Parts: sequence; structure tokens; C-alpha cells
Amino acid sequence: MSKKVKIFIGIVLGITVIILAFTYLGDSDTGDAVPLGTGGTLSSSATVPGGATGAFTPGQAGVSANEFSGLLSSINTISIDTSIFQNPAYRALRDYPVLLGTDTIGRINPFAPIGSDSSTPQNEVLATQTLAVGKVATTTAEFGALVTLPDTANSSLVFQYGTTDKFESATSPVTITKTGTTLTTVTGLTPGTKYFVQAVVVRGSSTTLGGVVNFTTTTASATR
Repeated sequence: MSKKVKIFIGIVLGITVIILAFTYLGDSDTGDAVPLGTGGTLSSSATVPGGATGAFTPGQAGVSANEFSGLLSSINTISIDTSIFQNPAYRALRDYPVLLGTDTIGRINPFAPIGSDSSTPQNEVLATQTLAVGKVATTTAEFGALVTLPDTANSSLVFQYGTTDKFESATSPVTITKTGTTLTTVTGLTPGTKYFVQAVVVRGSSTTLGGVVNFTTTTASATR
């Protein structure tokens, strides 16, 4: 008998043993079993982690699913304390983003011969981001915006704000000539009132709007 024939016979015998083993394990279930995925069944006669009941057949492929069910059920007992969001120390925190640089747009036609489009100017983008309002008090707050400018030409930044997203008021224009964060303190606000704020950059005849953020001024009793 050749070596190849022996190897083939060994493979066939191995596959046969595996099939018989799975057949035996599949027929050895006890109790009223409920299918639970591939490779195992869940019986209602035993206790499993998380308070559920069940027992697995000798094919333990479903154990990981059972453990997951136990962990998932335990999530229902988790409570999150949200009082930190009302803590004055937390409310005083402010995000001061640092600009890492603007995106550089590559060649317009990457398939053109090298050097043929080197004189083509790159597209520059003006972007405005309204920052979260900081230093919120009963009648004052600090507005902020991160503005990305393509060059040093003068641009005007204003913050429009109000008790609705129609923005009944606006700050005085601030002239900016470079990319960075600009802050403006606003006074005369009403205590305990929700406001909406949006940064607006005017550059020549074009206007760039930032996102809309909201905040609520504190009440007199909250500052005591």
C-alpha cells in the first residue's frame, strides 16, 4: 500500500470519528432544551450567571453566549450619577482647541506629468467652528470660535445669539487676520435662561457660519 493511500485512509477515518463524536454529543441532551446558537442548547433546569436559568450540553460552544447574557443583564443594575454636570467646577471647564494645521490639497490631476501643474494654486478653505460657551454666570458668558483663514486678509467675526435660534442679538464685530481661537465676553443676559449662539465670519462678500450651540445662564440661587 502506497504512502498516499495510507494518508487518504487516515483522513477518512479522522473525519468519520469527528462526525460520530458530534452525533453522540448532539443526542445526549437532557431536559427541555431550547436552541441557543450553534453548538449548544439551553435547558431551563439549571442556574447560570446573571440570574438566568439553563444548562449546556457537552458541546460547550454556547458557554460564551451564556456568559454574555449574564453580563448584559447586569448592565440593568448600573446607575450613572449625572450630578457632576451641574457641579460649578465642571461647568467652569472650557475647551481651548489647538489648531494642528490646515489640510493641504494635493495635485488637481495626479496623473499629469510631474511639474506640469506645479504653478496651479492650491484651494484654500475658510472654516468656522462655534465653541462651547464658557464662564457662564447669571448675566454673563464667554463665547468662542475657532476660525481657519486661508491668508492674512482682514475678516470680521461676530456672534449672533438669542433665546431662540432666530438670534435676536449679536456681538460687536472683531477683526481677525490669522487662524486661531477668538473669545468674546457677553453681558446683559437673563438669569436662568437658555440661549443659542452661532459664530459668523464675514470676509468680503462671503459669509461663513459656524455650528449652533446652546447654554443656560445660572440662577441667582445657584451662585450662593
